Amino acid sequence: MKRAISLAAAVCVLAGLSSLHATAASTPKPQIEDPVGDANFLNDQGTGDGSFGDFTQADAGTVSDLIAVTLTNDAKNLYVNFQTEAAPPALSGVGYRARFNATAGPGTQCLYVEAFFPGGNNTLTAGEAVFRDACAGGEAVKAELLGTMVVVPRSAHKAFGKGAKLTTVQALSFLWSGSSYPAGVAGPMVDTTKVGKDFAFKK
Repeated sequence: MKRAISLAAAVCVLAGLSSLHATAASTPKPQIEDPVGDANFLNDQGTGDGSFGDFTQADAGTVSDLIAVTLTNDAKNLYVNFQTEAAPPALSGVGYRARFNATAGPGTQCLYVEAFFPGGNNTLTAGEAVFRDACAGGEAVKAELLGTMVVVPRSAHKAFGKGAKLTTVQALSFLWSGSSYPAGVAGPMVDTTKVGKDFAFKK
């Protein structure tokens, strides 16, 4: 009887460890990691190309302070999760941009995933998100915004197809003034990141 109980307990322990291992293994690593405390309008001000994206000098904000950007996908959507020191909204309206696929080095990325949040400097009443191809032009595609995660339909662009890869992944935060995209104004930039790791679609 004792042996049966011991075996059952061991099985439970092993099952628990296996579950923990599976959870740890399934947690995606961010494509971009950026230091806390560097949202100060100094990082690549005017360019945001990622050359100087992680200075930790004076910190001017928490909601605008990017910490990480993680990309994941399923068969239908690309998920772009912006992690910040504190969650929006704030007194000032802020925006986040992740961009990919440079044509001539950092700063020339074509594909933008953007989120905009309400604040005293804009007329938004709720957060909004879009995807756009800054090189090909055309209208922006509205995306779903869940907290600070943007959900982009993979059908929005051929770069999101099966086996595709997003390169020169980089992000920035900025003040968002005015109203909804495209009528609003992005700037000045508060925090920028260095170029992170490429992302390969797994499905």
